[in-house]
Amino acid sequence: MAVSGLVMIIEFVFGAATAMILGRSVRSFSWGRYPDGLIGGIGGLLFTWPSSRIPGVGRLIGHHADGVTPTMMVGAAIAGLVGGFVLIILAGFVKFLLKGD
Repeated sequence: MAVSGLVMIIEFVFGAATAMILGRSVRSFSWGRYPDGLIGGIGGLLFTWPSSRIPGVGRLIGHHADGVTPTMMVGAAIAGLVGGFVLIILAGFVKFLLKGD
């Protein structure tokens, strides 16, 4: 349980950081510092499921039974980055559509 929790924390933190950085860079897509972080963290967690099914990427995510490896931590960080980026972009488009400009 501790291994999967550590991997999920890494995914959440990297997703949140990516979304907060992107939200500060592209102000029209930002929902605010904390909502951006929450959206990105959720995106980081959500992207893990499809990323493990992409050929060649699944081995970076690894299996928790072997313990935490450096490859697994890098894979979790990359999944968090990509998931946070994708979900904050989608949330930004929703904000843009709701704004109506």
